[in-house]
Order: sequence, then structure tokens, then C-alpha cells
Amino acid sequence: MIFASDLDQTLIYSEASMGPLKPQEQTVPIELYEERYISFMTKRAIQLLTEVTASMQFIPVTTRTVVQYERIFVFKDTVRPNYAITSNGGTILVNGQADEHWKQTVTAAVARSSASAADIKQHWDRIATTEWVLTEKYADDLFYSLVIVRDKIPQPELDDFRAVIAELGWNLSIQGRKIYLVPAALSKGAAMLHLKERLGASHVIAAGDSLLDESLLLAADEAIAPRHGELFKHYPKHPHITYTQLPGIYASEELLEQVLERHSYRNGTIYEKKEGVV
Repeated sequence: MIFASDLDQTLIYSEASMGPLKPQEQTVPIELYEERYISFMTKRAIQLLTEVTASMQFIPVTTRTVVQYERIFVFKDTVRPNYAITSNGGTILVNGQADEHWKQTVTAAVARSSASAADIKQHWDRIATTEWVLTEKYADDLFYSLVIVRDKIPQPELDDFRAVIAELGWNLSIQGRKIYLVPAALSKGAAMLHLKERLGASHVIAAGDSLLDESLLLAADEAIAPRHGELFKHYPKHPHITYTQLPGIYASEELLEQVLERHSYRNGTIYEKKEGVV
């Protein structure tokens, strides 16, 4: 069995995204950037993820670049996945090394089905101003990552832009302070299915919170999403996706418990919750 999960706002959280904590709860820093801890998990979630990794193949799946993914030190110190999907499906890491054959496959698929990045940038430049766009980055030569001031977005213009680039084979996703412009052929779901076949897995449970995770969740046999984020706002009810009862950082604990329960059920056993922390 495979558990393929998005990271930010699904398993790991910034201080801004974690929501209210119980007074007794302690979070654990799991990412260091410029000498500052910027992402966290609860101790309980780390314990549960350790149990998941011992029971099945855990594959982190993220829109982060390889460099950004490698900042998450919990995947080096505590939980050590053999495979990871980064760059929104553009890169597959095998024991930390990029699978070059997969990268070539994805690059060819994008070239066949999507307009060039330069064309998309021309359309973007028509609506982008310094009033609401802070930084722009073409990430891993695959997609755009744009830091914005969210409450200053010119929504009608952005909606029109979204429709235009959809005709050109690109998707737009807003996550927190970032907008992602991603070729439609660059898919977390396609990368996961490639690994499912490669590993000979018969069953996949997936988790994610954003529209960029939709392909991953729809390609999985079972799908779980936190009760927050783009997916929940866009699809409050979904025939294939189960939502957690809790939003924020506690959604990670709930969905990991569901993964362990479903794994036990498929194996004909009963999952017994373990108390305590790592």
C-alpha cells in the first residue's frame, strides 16, 4: 500500500496556517530557512507518520522545488521516505536522487500539450503590478511561483487570466500568499501513478488540500483532505474525497489516523491508537 500525501497545509504547517492550538499542545519545528523555523508538526502527527512509514510506502508529494523540499529535516532525521514527488510532479526523487528519465518524460508531455512559459508570462504581465505582485519565480524550469498580496488581487482580471491560460493548457492555483501557474501536463497524479506501477502497489491512499492536489486525490483509490484550503472551499462535498472533521494542524493527526485505520481494515486487523509522543 502507498500513502501519497501533499505537505504544506496537509501534513506540515506554518505558524500562520496551523490555526489555534490546545493549551497543552507543543509543536515541533521540522523546517529551517534562513536560520528560522518556518514549518511545524504536532508531536502526535510525527508519531503517527512514523507508524504510517513503518506500515506502508509513504511518498511525500509537493509543489515545492527539490531545494525547498530538502529543507524539511524531519524527512532526514525521523521519517526517511525512499521516494518523493516534487515540483508538482515534475521531479521524482529516488533515495534523494532525481529520476532523469521521468523528468524527460514530463518535459516532453508539457511541450506537446501546453503553451510555452514565455507565452503565459506575456499574459501574466498584462495584469501583474507591483501593487499586488511581490516576487516572481520560474521554478525548476517547469512552472511559475508568484508571491502576492492576497487582499489586493484584482479578482475580475485574475479570473479572466485564469480562463485564458486554461485554453492554453495551464492551471492557476492560489495557496496562501502564493499563486502557482502550472502546465496541465505537470501533474502530481501522473507522477504518483508512475510510482504505483513501478512499485507494484495495489492500493493508494492520498491526501491534499489544494486544487493542485486534485489530480493526486482522483488518481488514488481513497482520498482524504483537510477541512480547509482550496479543495474544501471549491468542493464542500465530493463523492471521492473524505474531509477531516477538524481544520488546521489537527487535521494532519486526524487524516494520519484514518490512513492507519484503513490500512488495518484492508489487512483484516483493528487499528489500536497508541498514546504518547515521540
